[in-house]
Amino acid sequence: MTERVLIDTALRYFLAVVRYGSINKASVQLHVAPSAVSRQISHLEAELGTQLFERQNSGMRLSPSGELLADHARKARLEALRVVNEITGLEGIQKGKVRIASIEGPATYYLPYLISRFRERYSGIHFELIACSNSNVTRRVQEGVSDIGLTLSPPPARGIRVEKRISSPVNAIMSRDHPLATRKQVTLAQLSGYPLALPLESTSIRNLFDISCSRQGLLLEPVMVSNYVNALINFALSGGGVTLFGELSVRHHSDRASLAVLPIKDREMSSRTIEIQTLAGRTLPKGVAAFLEMLCQELA
Repeated sequence: MTERVLIDTALRYFLAVVRYGSINKASVQLHVAPSAVSRQISHLEAELGTQLFERQNSGMRLSPSGELLADHARKARLEALRVVNEITGLEGIQKGKVRIASIEGPATYYLPYLISRFRERYSGIHFELIACSNSNVTRRVQEGVSDIGLTLSPPPARGIRVEKRISSPVNAIMSRDHPLATRKQVTLAQLSGYPLALPLESTSIRNLFDISCSRQGLLLEPVMVSNYVNALINFALSGGGVTLFGELSVRHHSDRASLAVLPIKDREMSSRTIEIQTLAGRTLPKGVAAFLEMLCQELA
């Protein structure tokens, strides 16, 4: 049994067009003819007496009325999913799926560790973990395609409930054999004499790093850049130099004992926060709510 049996076909087709941006793309995902999708959209517009989409060369763009219907349809689909999960697991948290969207750092080691622990108690719960950018984490939660989002220092977003927000400063990460490893903290100026491996310029860490270096008049050129968390951490672990991440990114690394994680004495590098997001106004399925509670308790 799936939530599809509780959701009107027209609303399902409407949501598919919203998500994929065109009738043709939606029809491929729905495994129906484009004409079938077009008929359902026309039916909705006729019933509601309003235009739901603005037809553009680039695709289908929601009208103001369409935005309202999209919010309703997403919540209706999520509520149907919750009801189905409750019906199939009436005797407790036996079945269900938890869908998580997260920035890459926590998705690499921290979340897999928590998921493994959770499933020791609730083995019938399955998980989907998607690593993506800050903005895509929030978008997935808003659209109802992810139940829980983990993101860094996000701007306020419509329709988002912040379940927890904590400080998540950027740290210097290096092997325990590194000359700086015995210090209690470091400054960016002290890192200037050592090879640096950094995330790409599009990341929050790199943005804060560049702002701080500019403010202090420092010129620190990385010897390696990567969009892959593991590559940067393993560079530091192998003694190649220093990388920068939040502590959460290495908390459950298999070689955590071989890493030194040092706070950086710096205004910008201490300003980051990590945020747990859910969709505002949604009643979460039992399995999702149970994992969310565990996540909020563990995230400290």
